[in-house]
Amino acid sequence: MGFWKNVENERVYQGLSRKELAFRANIAYQGIGLGLERDSMPGADTAIKVAKVLNVSVEYLLGSEALEIRDKKEFQDSKKDAALQSEANLYLKNKKTIDSLERLPVELKAPIEEMIVRISNNTEAPVEQPCC
Repeated sequence: MGFWKNVENERVYQGLSRKELAFRANIAYQGIGLGLERDSMPGADTAIKVAKVLNVSVEYLLGSEALEIRDKKEFQDSKKDAALQSEANLYLKNKKTIDSLERLPVELKAPIEEMIVRISNNTEAPVEQPCC
């Protein structure tokens, strides 16, 4: 069973609607249905958010699919697991900032995101300080 199918089963078991799950996890409501329809794997940040809301581990939501993959390609999967863990740690480290940014209106969020990307792509360039 795939990640989203396990999420769906757990969500129904806990009596949560998709809308409530999406709201609590701060993810797009449509993403749940699309994930189920496409049998896709979410990003690490989404997997962590969903698991936290459902009060289960990401591994539980990955289910037997993750075990099958590990059996087939253990070495490659350990690299993927390390990358996933690294991404999860990075998300947790920056969760407060990400959550704050997500709450901003689009007209404020877009220029801030653009500024962050420009600064991170060109760390040697001096950052202009606001006047007064």
